[in-house]
Amino acid sequence: MSKILFWDFEGVVARRDPDWRLVEGAGETLEALAAKGWTHIAFAAGTQDLAAVAEGLGLAGRFAWLHDAGEGAEPLTRAIEAARPFDQAFVIAASVSGAVLPARAAVVPSILVGDASPLAQFCCESPSEIELALETWTSMRRSFFVEP
Repeated sequence: MSKILFWDFEGVVARRDPDWRLVEGAGETLEALAAKGWTHIAFAAGTQDLAAVAEGLGLAGRFAWLHDAGEGAEPLTRAIEAARPFDQAFVIAASVSGAVLPARAAVVPSILVGDASPLAQFCCESPSEIELALETWTSMRRSFFVEP
């Protein structure tokens, strides 16, 4: 069973202020979710050469794929299409317009971090709450659907 998390790198994983820095709890959350079988894919609409940024932050190897603005517009849409088919997926978003809406268009649920919107399936204050949101989703899914 393939489980994929599409990470909005700019905002959920790291921020430029003025230099790149990890968002508090992001590294630990990536590690914990990888241990639970989730594959990480990062996207960044405002950054070119995301691989160099990730390496500079000590995240080289944490992401199976990196999609950035150097590939053209809509890196999230490209990332989702390149990863299909998958059994479970979530977009971990920092923006409604930049990530939640494209996720909805691709029929992929989302977790909005640092903001709130009824358009996202879950909203979290920080990356450290993402693991609980995913566990809640899994529990709800088991309650409503019979899994093979």
